[in-house]
Amino acid sequence: MSPRSLLLILTTCLVLGASQPQVPTTRLVQSIPAETDLADPALPFAKDVWVDMIRGAKATVEAAEFYVTSRPGSALEPVLAELERAGARGVKIRFLLSSKMLDQDPGSVARLRRMPGAEVRSFDLAGVSKGILHAKYFVVDGREAFLGSQNFDWRALEHIHELGVRTSEPVVVSRLARLFAIDWTFVENHKLPDFPAQPPMSARAMVELVASPPFLTPKDIRPSIEALVDLLDQAKQTVRVQLLVYSPISGPDHYWPVLDNALRAAAVRGVKVKLLVSDWVLGGRGLPHLKALSLIPNLEVKVASIPEAKEGHVPFSRTIHSKYLVVDGAHLALGTSNWEEGYFSESRNIELVFRDSPLAAQAAGIFDRLWNSRYAFALDPMGTYEKREVD
Repeated sequence: MSPRSLLLILTTCLVLGASQPQVPTTRLVQSIPAETDLADPALPFAKDVWVDMIRGAKATVEAAEFYVTSRPGSALEPVLAELERAGARGVKIRFLLSSKMLDQDPGSVARLRRMPGAEVRSFDLAGVSKGILHAKYFVVDGREAFLGSQNFDWRALEHIHELGVRTSEPVVVSRLARLFAIDWTFVENHKLPDFPAQPPMSARAMVELVASPPFLTPKDIRPSIEALVDLLDQAKQTVRVQLLVYSPISGPDHYWPVLDNALRAAAVRGVKVKLLVSDWVLGGRGLPHLKALSLIPNLEVKVASIPEAKEGHVPFSRTIHSKYLVVDGAHLALGTSNWEEGYFSESRNIELVFRDSPLAAQAAGIFDRLWNSRYAFALDPMGTYEKREVD
């Protein structure tokens, strides 16, 4: 073969390759408390992924976050600096922040507002519900998105066990962008949208975005609680759940057994159920119910307790904050809701469901690493526990 022929073939291959559409990708993204051995060596860290995504932004960054808080030298500083550079090169930045959390770090909120091309709005459901903006996600250029348990908080990147996803799946990215537009408009006129009737997305789709609350979500997006219960009802062998907190008590004295019943039913039909919660539940009103769950055959409850950092006490950290469900090692629901009624009925939260996905096996591995670690202990139904102080 002549050199000219070889060059022609190589050039043709490059042109054809460049013309092929990009295959959507989704990857789990972790955050791990410093000074622990909980990191999965195969997974990237949120602090690096966030910088990389924002660095690649060409037109827009749209973010919905519970709050923002940073400190000099922390892992969030490079993220904020990258946002500033994005704004300086002409990227339009739009941020939604929960109105009830603006006082957490007024300096960082002001920094967001000062960024070139940035607009920050306060999300407030007052007069509509008692809920909050609890979702944590951002969309870049309408082509890729990040969603997970990580708040826009330096502690979420350094001192808390978190799990999220970076994805370019069109169904996820387009629906996240759509929900952002709905919430952005709601904040502007404080009027609930009038959603036209549409058939919901198939409950058996390989990738599905589900959301809360129902009154702020289009009818073709299923409620998160419905999707979670469906997954639990379909479980045949194993259920793994990791959460910050769990409680079937809503309000001062209302019993909300939706998820409790689904967990119990799975265990009764022989499914091996493992529920892992943080030590923030100790002393809380959900503790007696967790103890009751642990008495059910096939249902184990463990509590994870992360030691203080060497630097000393870091408020609202050193805990597990991930929120995900793995069913039969094959299906994964990952999102932003703790398993309490208000997160599903009143607050903005979002979950992603991946069926027959290798992500489920990865998440199961993350769960097992923590479940079998020195940080987790079995909840004693007869035990007494001191309340964990979190501030």
